[in-house]
Amino acid sequence: MKTILKVFPLVFLAASCAAVSGGSADGKNAGALPDRVQEMVVAVQADAIEALPAEIAGFKASEPVADREKNKRGAGFTRVYTLDDAVVTVFLYNDREFGVTNEVSYLTETLMDKHLSEFLDMQASGLFQDVRIGEKKPREFKWRSVPYAVTEAEINYMQKDEPKTSFLVLGGNEDLMSFVRIRFTYPKQMHKKVSGKKNVFTRTVMTALHDFAEAAKPRPAEDSDASAE
Repeated sequence: MKTILKVFPLVFLAASCAAVSGGSADGKNAGALPDRVQEMVVAVQADAIEALPAEIAGFKASEPVADREKNKRGAGFTRVYTLDDAVVTVFLYNDREFGVTNEVSYLTETLMDKHLSEFLDMQASGLFQDVRIGEKKPREFKWRSVPYAVTEAEINYMQKDEPKTSFLVLGGNEDLMSFVRIRFTYPKQMHKKVSGKKNVFTRTVMTALHDFAEAAKPRPAEDSDASAE
């Protein structure tokens, strides 16, 4: 019930936040309302990412959930999974955007470009060498009759003279008002092993977050009980 109370004011507050940003409130409220929405989004994100399975497609959660929000507003939370030398990081965040949808929107595409450019920043800093960014490719899939949409891209590079690959998947969850990013990172020799698990891992994360949000929605019986009270 606690999560329900967190999730459902988000839609109303997000609409209010959009109205405020359009200039329909004074300066004081214009600053306070987005902050209030952000706090509620973050509270739900914390519960949602903790609800992900501890093991997905052979990858096991290797460390506690990291709270990135406390250092940067909109950065949300991460959960790390490992399998041998391969690492998968799940990011749940909103980048201070309140218009996240389930579709691959302009916001999603712009954010993906930002994350891809970070690899070039790593090259400029000397951490990575010979960075080669592949083409962004949208992908849609359906699981248990629920449609999902993501955009994906592969990045190849050298790190300390070792060839590595990162594979980024980015989608959105409208109910959680959050982006979902999955970053696979692995050495070249694990390419075949990891490639066979990417789709299963992605599907499991996206459906687990969908199921979390669905479980938080009040059922008709709950609405009737609330009205009776």
